[in-house]
Amino acid sequence: MQPFKSNPTPGNTRAIPGAVFNFLVRGEQTGGSFALIQIEVKRGSEPPAHVHQREDESYYVLEGSVRYYVGGQEFVVRAGDYIYLHQGVTHQFEILSESARLLMWISPAGLDDWFWENSTPAPDMKPLPVPQGPPPQEAVDHFVSTLAEYGVIMQPSLAFLH
Repeated sequence: MQPFKSNPTPGNTRAIPGAVFNFLVRGEQTGGSFALIQIEVKRGSEPPAHVHQREDESYYVLEGSVRYYVGGQEFVVRAGDYIYLHQGVTHQFEILSESARLLMWISPAGLDDWFWENSTPAPDMKPLPVPQGPPPQEAVDHFVSTLAEYGVIMQPSLAFLH
């Protein structure tokens, strides 16, 4: 593996409704040991509760505030805070500010491929617009089944969000 430098560019930026991902480090660059993605997520675009069977996730909050619910514990993290989410523990998060900008560390890498494959190029480096209402059932089914292939299992929503 060779040393490298990375920063957000239109070429490594992808989007989904309500979020934009800057792929700072892909697993293919680290021999699969980790991936690092800078994420901006708008409030209301959070994923449902889920559990990772293959990787740990860590988040460092650059801007905004986020409430994480992790294995029965609740954490509010703000700019400058870090949170570690161990594999095998159900978690969910809620953006408390209008949006939040986070660094997401995935170890080992692999799930970064799912994010890349299930997002669209974002040459403007902006998130896609958030559609009104719930997503179509076929989109939900696609995400649930493809995430399961990566060892991520959706769980019932956690009480603090509802």
